[in-house]
Amino acid sequence: MAKKKLQVTYDYDFTLLALNANVKPYRLAWSINKDLKLNLSKSDNIEIDFKSGRELNVVNYIDVGEYRTIRLLRNRAEESEEQFDAFLIPELKNFDYFLLLENESNTFDENAFISKIKEIPFVQFATKVATEALKSRDNLIF
Repeated sequence: MAKKKLQVTYDYDFTLLALNANVKPYRLAWSINKDLKLNLSKSDNIEIDFKSGRELNVVNYIDVGEYRTIRLLRNRAEESEEQFDAFLIPELKNFDYFLLLENESNTFDENAFISKIKEIPFVQFATKVATEALKSRDNLIF
């Protein structure tokens, strides 16, 4: 009997910003809300299960608007006995957080948004990441 493979291609229709900020997630979310006039609020942690039986539990803050969604994700997994020391995006271990911007509006100025993020006192460094170059970009599909 012939084998058939199902190939699925995902649409990575979002902008990914990588941030270095040596603060707790709630402090960073509060600062982003205050300085950028957003409403990031704590949502359920994102759980990613791997074939090996391991699980990755990632802190998730979200702000959903009419034409855009913004997520603040912590790169390092939450500390727990059942989990292993892992990262959401292992090839970017040197970054603490990610901002995932899903935008459908033509009026959104991405460069101005990045500039405002860089002005936040807790953020030491912020940069845009090319998702096409990431090996583990599938971890960002949820």
